[in-house]
Amino acid sequence: MGHGKETPRQKMIGLMYLFLTAMLALNVSKEVLNSFILVGNSLEKTIENYKSKNDKVYNEFDKAHMQNPEKVGPWKDKADQVKKKATELIDALEQHKIDLVKYAESDDAPSIATGKFDIGKLVQKDNIDKGGEYFGELGKKNGEKIEKQIDEYRELLVSIIPDSQKALKHTIETTLETEGHDAGDLGTISWVSHTFEHIPLIADFVMLAKLQTDVKNMETDAINYLFGQISAGDFKVNKIDAVVIAKSNYVMTGSDYSADVFIAAYDSTQNPEVYVGEFKNLGEGKYEIPDNAQKLDVVNGKGVYIQPGKVVGEKKWGGLIKLIKPDGGESYYPFKTEYQVAKSNVVISPTKMNVFYTGIDNPVDISVPGIPSTDIIPRITRGARITKVANGYEVRPSVRKGKVNVLVYATIEGAQKLMGSMEFRIRTVPPPIAKVMGQSSGSISRAMLSSAPYLYAELEDFLFDLKFEITEFTMVSQEGIYTNEMKTKGNKFSKEQKDAIKGSKKGSRITIENIEARGPDGRAVPLSPIVFKLK
Repeated sequence: MGHGKETPRQKMIGLMYLFLTAMLALNVSKEVLNSFILVGNSLEKTIENYKSKNDKVYNEFDKAHMQNPEKVGPWKDKADQVKKKATELIDALEQHKIDLVKYAESDDAPSIATGKFDIGKLVQKDNIDKGGEYFGELGKKNGEKIEKQIDEYRELLVSIIPDSQKALKHTIETTLETEGHDAGDLGTISWVSHTFEHIPLIADFVMLAKLQTDVKNMETDAINYLFGQISAGDFKVNKIDAVVIAKSNYVMTGSDYSADVFIAAYDSTQNPEVYVGEFKNLGEGKYEIPDNAQKLDVVNGKGVYIQPGKVVGEKKWGGLIKLIKPDGGESYYPFKTEYQVAKSNVVISPTKMNVFYTGIDNPVDISVPGIPSTDIIPRITRGARITKVANGYEVRPSVRKGKVNVLVYATIEGAQKLMGSMEFRIRTVPPPIAKVMGQSSGSISRAMLSSAPYLYAELEDFLFDLKFEITEFTMVSQEGIYTNEMKTKGNKFSKEQKDAIKGSKKGSRITIENIEARGPDGRAVPLSPIVFKLK
């Protein structure tokens, strides 16, 4: 009874109807139809689960858009289109449940007494005429209206997914297909007839819920793809530094000090090529680099330039940075700068960045050129403490937000003199990402997932090597229209959870949610859920 390649859920629905037909042919009692109540309630729960997960993605879109509207805007606009169309279709299908009850029973039928459809209170479960009438000619072709909305929704999703995403587009087209079906000697029957006619009334309501599940499922796939495209072409970085570039590091009395202050991000695992000198611009962002060009040593993503400061005065230098892009191409970044050979003021350089994270020790290097380290006295304003350690200093904030200042004094000729200060922001450590076998989402083989010993939490691209311990989680296995929730303490999969994974079929979804982890400061931290599709 299928047409083309069907999803596991569609196959299950088809088998369900074959079973029902066989039971009716044997004149089985009406109690058999009550099994559809379980199916309908399970589908309603699945719809709510999809809605909860999709809402979290839309919230992430909103946060990203607030931070960078120009970059996120085009992808958020498409996600908003998907949300609007999916919501309209879900609401329309829900209204059809109410209207179908009124048509088949009455306006005050028990199943809609609360204003929302309750499949368990449906009276005419075995009526095989009312559904066909409502969705057909007598019901003003309600089935065709649904078919048109599904077609519009499918075409919207297909239009925003590029042709390069063949698997995703195929899934959308097959899950939301409304083509006629081959009925053998009867020829081709319409999608409406195949879906809604000549079946018990209760099955029509299950089919409406199934369509809602498909709508939400495809909404999930589409918006997850769109959200991933926000940073698809970005350079991947794992280090962030606060950078201050001054026109001159030496200012005479009566002149102005001018500097650019910004954040520099880089990948310490991918070393660029850094050259010093003048280079010919070939146009279109390309430069000619001669074979004898001075090339700097690069350590942890940074070129190291060392020049002895022998003669006092202004020194100008510059060069070119060559970097391999994510797509394999080359990018060139010319630079020019200058420095003064002279006595400089205090230098406070954060080991990581100009942010202190609360609840942990933040390393800081503090030095004053020309002053021995034993004569340097660092202090910090209220809200944090600073401690001397072997390789410098460590700052540990005692508050969760705000700002503190590091003030550096030096003992000069027996007296303490303020040499300078720097302001630091206080932030909380971001939540880590929950992972299984190195993955936090996507497709995974059933064998790999069932053999995974535990979950773990990882801070991706974070500046500190902090450990988080998973303390509890819930695993939800979804086999077609059925879901099974299993909760466990700790980070290891229980036998019940592993058995559920082993018993799942390819294409099933395994969701790990309600994940909690304990950070180095002892606080419980909720983590984002993991959604796997078995392959």
